Amino acid sequence: MRQAANPYVLKPDEYQAYKDIEEQIGHCTPEQAWAMYYVSAGAVRENIALAVMELIARGNKALLVEFPELAPAEKGDHESG
Repeated sequence: MRQAANPYVLKPDEYQAYKDIEEQIGHCTPEQAWAMYYVSAGAVRENIALAVMELIARGNKALLVEFPELAPAEKGDHESG
């Protein structure tokens, strides 16, 4: 994901677009969110992925089931060595 997709370093209008997508994803079923992700491209797809990751991190288990690849890594999930 490109660095500009990080919602904390976006321009105000880009950040508002991200927040709008995040709100929309919050009101969708997981299947609808997946469909939006599937048909999107570019910055819109990146914003959807970021929004899904944020909502999963906040505890949305339904999105976690639909988007397991976007779940945050668990601490201690990797071998040290």
